[in-house]
Amino acid sequence: MVQKKKTKLSLTALMTAAVIAASGCAGGSEKAPSTAETEKKPPVFKVLFDYNVDTKGMSLTDNEYITYLQDKTGVRVELESPGSAGYLDKLNILMASGEYPAAFAVSDKDKSKLLQFASDGLLTDLAPYLDKYPNLKNVMPKEAWLPITQEGKIWAVPYNRHDGFNQVVYINKKWLDTLGLKVPRTIDEFYQVMKAFTEQDPDRNGKNDTFGLIGLNDLSYGGRMFQAAFDAESYKFRNNELLPPEMTEEYKNYLSFMSKLVSEKILDPEWPTTTGTIFRQKINTGKYGVFNGFWHFASGKEFAPGVMDSYIAIDLPLHQDGSPSVFTYSSTNRHYIAIPKETKQVEDLLKFLDWGLSEEGTKFNFLGIEGKHYNVVNGKYEKTAEERASLHWAFSLVKHGHLSEPVKQYMATEYTQNVIDNLTLAAKIGTLDKLAASLPYNPELAAYNLNKLTQEYRAKTVLGNQKVDASWDDFVKRYRSSGGDKAIQQWTEWYQKEGNKLK
Repeated sequence: MVQKKKTKLSLTALMTAAVIAASGCAGGSEKAPSTAETEKKPPVFKVLFDYNVDTKGMSLTDNEYITYLQDKTGVRVELESPGSAGYLDKLNILMASGEYPAAFAVSDKDKSKLLQFASDGLLTDLAPYLDKYPNLKNVMPKEAWLPITQEGKIWAVPYNRHDGFNQVVYINKKWLDTLGLKVPRTIDEFYQVMKAFTEQDPDRNGKNDTFGLIGLNDLSYGGRMFQAAFDAESYKFRNNELLPPEMTEEYKNYLSFMSKLVSEKILDPEWPTTTGTIFRQKINTGKYGVFNGFWHFASGKEFAPGVMDSYIAIDLPLHQDGSPSVFTYSSTNRHYIAIPKETKQVEDLLKFLDWGLSEEGTKFNFLGIEGKHYNVVNGKYEKTAEERASLHWAFSLVKHGHLSEPVKQYMATEYTQNVIDNLTLAAKIGTLDKLAASLPYNPELAAYNLNKLTQEYRAKTVLGNQKVDASWDDFVKRYRSSGGDKAIQQWTEWYQKEGNKLK
């Protein structure tokens, strides 16, 4: 369904809109359909979707999944994918031109774009509708709505991941056994084990070529486990200010610890240039003792055969006071489905999305079509020889994210029990920072580029180019003078008015 609005268009906008409009629209025909035609034809919605994997020739407007979902819901949803390259630019053109798609997806990392459209008055507020849809209202986790809820208005439907809490800590159990070491629990015990992995030749090859810790260039792998242990991942209200993690004393302590690991060559010194691909290549060498990463690393699918057999997943290091630490997430959503204000038959589209959260819809999302992609044999789910298309999951558009026992049974068709156990552990040691998830949209903050400033300081201090104790106060001053004071003021005002209700 493409909603048309008369407006003066640029040549680029006209060309782009024409491509989308040419694929068809629903609910906007010149001639009102007869009763018989209405009974025969389901409502059809064109949804703009950002695909980042190969469709392998699968039609996004006519395939078995669309037909199956139409049979189940009475609604036909067809997808349009202009591709990930420039997706937001293309979405901008459509929204500016008035050739709105019936709905569109925006990834969690681009949530601010969605909230910008909302502030411009272009989106449907879904809050008044939700009472009519039991799965959207009661099955979708309440926290999943936080990132796209502003002043009581809800601007999209979240796709909430069952693995939204996705990281665990991996340790080389083979090396522990070789050196006669126990699984560490405290920060200091982790330090001692990683130091032993670095200095005591755990692979017994007679060479000084092992490292206790490996890190990614942003330290999301390798460093994050200690950021969590120092309680340096969440927003904190202190001295009448709501502070981001990077402005807290806990974060300062985290940087000091990481700098120590670099100076003692416990952390792989090449971490600043280690991308995801390089990270996997390094793990394949078998020269690293500890890292944090995705729960599904244990499946071995992303590494050379047998490499992950040496590793086990363990709990995070305890906080310094001995209490359990957790990975903190600002969102557990993959993407959001927003509906432009001009879209007609909104309730039909919400009916479709509501079904996607049902027990039947969840089963489809994980397994595909029964009798075609899976069968139930003696109460167990078994995949058939016919593989689901890699994009089948997207056609229901939404997901509720619950890691329930039925979901684990569905997952057992693809993962062994130890891998599913790792996901269960990830869920146990993960938590949502409700404040970070709910911060209001403010376009001014993007201009401050505070993230870049923080990233540069982290790199300099962890590498030892600047001493944390000597440079911390200057960093705080620079952060605040570069727009941080305004950001903190706005966050604080919001927190005092609304945010403290989230505690």
